[in-house]
Amino acid sequence: MRPLLLDYQRRRNAVSVAGIALLLAGLAASVYGGMRYYDLSSEISVLEEKRITLQRKVHGPSKSRLAPKDAQQLGAEIKLANEVVAQLTLPWDALFKDVETVQNDRVALLAIEPDAQKRVIKISGEAKDFAAMLEYIKFLQDRGSFAGVYLQSHHIQHELAEKPVRFALIATWVIKP
Repeated sequence: MRPLLLDYQRRRNAVSVAGIALLLAGLAASVYGGMRYYDLSSEISVLEEKRITLQRKVHGPSKSRLAPKDAQQLGAEIKLANEVVAQLTLPWDALFKDVETVQNDRVALLAIEPDAQKRVIKISGEAKDFAAMLEYIKFLQDRGSFAGVYLQSHHIQHELAEKPVRFALIATWVIKP
């Protein structure tokens, strides 16, 4: 029987003729593709300029390249974007801090509904009694963040033993510079 020779450290040629040929073919294809791309993009630019020139000759000089329908849609999108930016730049933290910093545990806020466009905030809450509700309204008026705080509605819940007062108020929000 012949001895089995296992050589795990034998080095192979890292570079072969076929590998070099494939590398050169790939480089040539890349150069050709780049040159073709440059030629086609130049041709597209020339054709685009011709199209614009012909369009101006046919339709005359125009101030806007947008059709009226496209211009209206763009105007609506710009208006919506401006509204979003206006809402995002409002000092929301200061508003919520002023509303939520009640100094007693006799009033619980149930809902806060700000209207950024009208600068109005609607607050729904529940107070342990009528005096606590009036105290909260006075507290908001004294904060200086609201031009006017008005009680919109209130309802004493007679069916509950504590007889809490549910209320809704409207406040005009003043944004401090």
